[in-house]
Amino acid sequence: MIFFISDWGYKSYYVGVAKSVIYSISSESKVIDITHDIEPFDVEEASHVIERVFDDLPRRSVLLCVVDPTVGTDRRPIIANIDEKYCVVPDNGVLTRLIELKSVKSAHLIENPKYMYKYPPSSTFHGRDIFAPAAAYLDKGTTPDEFGRSVKDLKAIKIEGVFVDAGKVESAVAYIDGFGNIETTIRLKDLQKAGISGNYMLVNGKRAILANNYSEGKHELILAHADSSNYIEISSSAGRASEILKLKKRDKIVLQNLD
Repeated sequence: MIFFISDWGYKSYYVGVAKSVIYSISSESKVIDITHDIEPFDVEEASHVIERVFDDLPRRSVLLCVVDPTVGTDRRPIIANIDEKYCVVPDNGVLTRLIELKSVKSAHLIENPKYMYKYPPSSTFHGRDIFAPAAAYLDKGTTPDEFGRSVKDLKAIKIEGVFVDAGKVESAVAYIDGFGNIETTIRLKDLQKAGISGNYMLVNGKRAILANNYSEGKHELILAHADSSNYIEISSSAGRASEILKLKKRDKIVLQNLD
C-alpha cells in the first residue's frame, strides 16, 4: 500500500502521471492520496504532515512524499526505513519532524537505473522518474538495498521548538488546516509543566477555553484542545481561528495563564 503526499495540487497532470507509473510497474498496488495540497515548496509543512499521519499508516506500507523544490540538484533521493515503513522522499528535510521522534533503522540512495522509470531521469520530474517507481517496486517486494548504497545523516531543517516557562508556553504555528484551525507542536504536558491550569488561558493575548472538543466550547470565541495527534490545536466557534488571531504558518504563538 502506498500513501502519497505532494505539493502538486490537481490543476496539473503530475499526480495522475505518477500514479500511472506506479500502476505500470505494480498493477496490484493500492495508492491512497493523503494530500496534494501542501503549500508549494514548503518542506516544513510537509514534515509536519508526515509526522502527524505516520503512526496511522500500516506496517510494511510505503510513504511517498514529493515536495522537492531543489529537484535536479545534488540533493539525494532516498528510502528510509522507519518503524517497518518505507519513506520514499527527497533528502531535503521532509523527514525532520519524524526523525526527531523516531529512529531511522536504515536509509538507502535511489540510484540503481533498473528501478527508475526513465534513465537518465528528467531534471525537473523526479516524482515520475525516481520516486514513484521506487515506491512501486518497494510495494512489490524489492528491498531497499537493491536501490543503492546505504546512507546516514539525513538532512534536517530548523523547525521552531517548544519553550516552556513559568505560566507560559511559546512555539510557532505548525500548520493551518482547511477550517482555519491552528495546529501546534505543543502538548498538554507542556501546559502542565508551565503551570497553566484552569478552564481558561490566553492565546496570543486573547481569552480561550481549554476544551475537550469543538462542541464543548461552542459559546467561546477561541478554543484550545488536544487534536487527534495529541497536540494543542486552536480553533474557533465563530469562524477561522487563524484569521481571528491573525496568524499564519511559522508565526509565534504564546499560551499563558489568564491571571
